Parts: sequence; C-alpha cells; structure tokens
Amino acid sequence: MSDKVIRMDKQEASKNKDIVIEGDAMARFANAFEASARRWELIIYPTMLAFVVLAAYGFFLIYTLSKDINTLARGMDPEMGKHLSHISESVIYLSENIRTMTRRVHDMSVSVDDMASKMDELDHLEPMLVNMQGMNASMAGMNRHMQNMTLTGDAMRGEMGRMGNSMRPLNFMNNFVPW
Repeated sequence: MSDKVIRMDKQEASKNKDIVIEGDAMARFANAFEASARRWELIIYPTMLAFVVLAAYGFFLIYTLSKDINTLARGMDPEMGKHLSHISESVIYLSENIRTMTRRVHDMSVSVDDMASKMDELDHLEPMLVNMQGMNASMAGMNRHMQNMTLTGDAMRGEMGRMGNSMRPLNFMNNFVPW
C-alpha cells in the first residue's frame, strides 16, 4: 500500500493543483462504491417494486369506485322527487301501525301481569285440590261400577234372547208379542 500523491505538471505546480492518486487507493474506492451501490440496490429496487404495485392497486380501487358510483347513479330514478311524497306517506302510515302494535303489546303485557297475579292467588286452593283428588277417585269407582252394570245388562239381554229361542211354544208366542 504505497500510495503516492504526485503532481502532474511540475512546472505549473504553483498555478494548477491537479492531484492524481497512484496505487490501489482508486481500486479500493471503486470496490467500496460498488459494495455501497449493491446495498442500495437491495433496498431501492424492492421499494420501487412495492411502490409500483401499490400505485397499480390504488388505480384499481379508484377505477372500481368510479364504476360503482356510475352504476349507482344510473340506477337512481330520475323522477325520485315525485315518489318522495308517496314514500313519506308510507313512512307515516308505517309509524302509526308501529305505534298501534306497541299499544297492543303493552296491553298484552298488562294482561299477562294480571294473569300472573291471579295465578299467585290460586295457591290457597291446594286443600280443594286434595278434595278433588278424592272426588276423582270416587268418579273412577263409579265408572267401574257402571261398566259392570252395563256388562251384566248385556249378559241378561243375551240370556233372554237365548231363552226365547230355546222353547218351541214360547218361540211361537214371540211372534205375537210386540216387545
């Protein structure tokens, strides 16, 4: 590493001060510059690519937004002003119906509260329920006895029918008796 600085023109040394660097200093400077440029390339090129991608995406978003607004504008009714009065009347009618529904739901709520209070009053009827269970048991017994009576009456009817057919002279008389 012997770097010497020499003057180009020794006669004009006092007038012009041209300095030339000899040796490998220039090569080192070039290598350092190339390494620095490579580092910057690793940063700058991807950044430029990202900027281009984001710019293209921004253009796409603006294009899509303008297309959607165009579709929305074309879909609007040009005679919207004429229909606004009808829409406002419908909204008023709807508001009245909702008010009526609110009153009816409130009335239903009051009725349900009234029913709940009456159900609380039914708690003192429990002794009556015990008596009603006894009555239910008695009614079930009566039903069984009525079934027995019905079966017995049916059996008697069958016996009477067979008895009438078993005797010849009585069978002859059965034709004359109206019952």
